[in-house]
Amino acid sequence: MDFTLDRILWPTDFSELSLKAGRYAYALKRHFGAQLHVVHVIPPIMTADFSVALPATLPVTAADPETIQACRKGLQRIITERLQATDDVQQEVLFGNAWSAVCEYAAAHQIELIVVSTHGRTGLTHIVIGSTAERIVQHAPCPVLTVKASGRDFVAPE
Repeated sequence: MDFTLDRILWPTDFSELSLKAGRYAYALKRHFGAQLHVVHVIPPIMTADFSVALPATLPVTAADPETIQACRKGLQRIITERLQATDDVQQEVLFGNAWSAVCEYAAAHQIELIVVSTHGRTGLTHIVIGSTAERIVQHAPCPVLTVKASGRDFVAPE
């Protein structure tokens, strides 16, 4: 069975676990000759009253310009330094609810695979904090590869 991947999305929160998923996304990009999209979602500052009326995603202009610039620099730094990517990688800073922003971006850009990390929380911690990765899996318009904090890897560490 043959298959190809033309567009891969890696959402990152700049954590070490997220960077582990980035290694998988970049390895798949190289293997398939795919275009890699890297996004970071800036969450809105919420109060109880404000969060009810907030749409799933907002234009990035709703965030502080300094925060946007810092996130763009952070994306560029991890792409060049941590992934050692020398070829074209699409980057975007989004603003809003992380899982819905990622899913909407994937749909709008015809992404064929999302590579996301998961902390693997269970029990009360999972209930209280929730799981962005789980919601991405539930709502994504394409397959999702989840990379766990522990377990066997098939991509070598840095």
